[in-house]
Amino acid sequence: MLNLGGAVIPMEQDLDKNVFQKIQFLVGSKKNLMQSGKLRALPMFSQKMTDFLADLSRMLLSDERAKDYVDVISYAYWIRNSSLLKERDKYHDRDSRLGRGIAFHIAPSNVPVNFAVSMTSSLLAGNGCIVRVSDKPFMQVSLICEAINRLLSEKYKALEPYFCILRYPHDESITQYLSSICDIRIIWGGDQTILKIRKAVLPPRAIELTFADRYSLALVDADAYLKEDPEKVAEKFYTDTYYTDQNACSSPRIVIWFGNEKARARECFFRTLEKKVEREYCMQPIMAVDKYASFCSLAMKTGGIRLLKGEGNRLMRVEVQKLTEELMENKPGGGYFFEYEASKLTDILPLLAKGCQTVSLLGIDAGTVKEMIIKYGVRGVDRIVAMGKTMDLEFVWDGFRMIEAMTRIIYVGEK
Repeated sequence: MLNLGGAVIPMEQDLDKNVFQKIQFLVGSKKNLMQSGKLRALPMFSQKMTDFLADLSRMLLSDERAKDYVDVISYAYWIRNSSLLKERDKYHDRDSRLGRGIAFHIAPSNVPVNFAVSMTSSLLAGNGCIVRVSDKPFMQVSLICEAINRLLSEKYKALEPYFCILRYPHDESITQYLSSICDIRIIWGGDQTILKIRKAVLPPRAIELTFADRYSLALVDADAYLKEDPEKVAEKFYTDTYYTDQNACSSPRIVIWFGNEKARARECFFRTLEKKVEREYCMQPIMAVDKYASFCSLAMKTGGIRLLKGEGNRLMRVEVQKLTEELMENKPGGGYFFEYEASKLTDILPLLAKGCQTVSLLGIDAGTVKEMIIKYGVRGVDRIVAMGKTMDLEFVWDGFRMIEAMTRIIYVGEK
């Protein structure tokens, strides 16, 4: 055992004796894990890692099975060589940056490809990766791990020590061990998950990035919307919301309307969306119960809300007369949307607390929204994107420049 800051940490022999058999390696091995402390940190955007990711992109794009999964294809396009080089050129001090060492990623259970997105930023930063993925048997995880294994067994065998993708049941001793050997810990999950994992002590020089519970908004100018193709707009909003059952933090939970023709725009927007949802969205019966129960619970707690009648239960609209941060705590998902009619942009300020992540826009100027956020010193809002772009893969997330945050800079003082 090792005593670190008052916490007793299991060493290799203790872990092997008690719980090591609980770990399932999807990529890498026990040997890789045990030797991870000897890995050399790589430069930011090292040629070997950008080449690896570009080949991973090509392999996934050529896999017929991957074409059934939009998120896998999106990830594959995101790591194309041209995309990586474009991203690389944004970092003018990259020649002075190295990886921190070992990055321990704890991926969420509701977004299958997130583990690869988090890992990619870390690899480009120059780190070796230990990635814990969800126990849920996502085909997307299997496809990506299979492709990684093929590359590591052939052309990129020298990079094998930099990869450990694994599963294990909730076990504090394993989490503590992996935390004790990392230089940076990245946690994706709900607030309670993060608090529980933080019981595992980090080494003194290790840092941590956390991605907690967040909520997002959609702002729509009614007059601008009525000039758009309603089918195309419905497709964009469907991608932002229904594709992940609104489980992603970036999925809007409220639509706030501006402009003169609000009533006509709202009716057209949701009528068109509802038709698409009825054709394409498969909802679990329990979601219908959860949505209605959420509405009833909120109605008992607060006044000024109204359930708007629709054709079915795949889409539930709840009109509110007041915007509060507490409103966003109601999140059953599966097509449950609040609506509010605003008269001016500053009406949304009560929602822009620390929990607010993404603001998506249709017909509203992003620069104007950004200026308001800065003017009022808003504690939330890390992203402003166009409708249809909330699920886009990006190297900037929750206010972090992901790659940069996972590096250390080698400072050279003046002579």
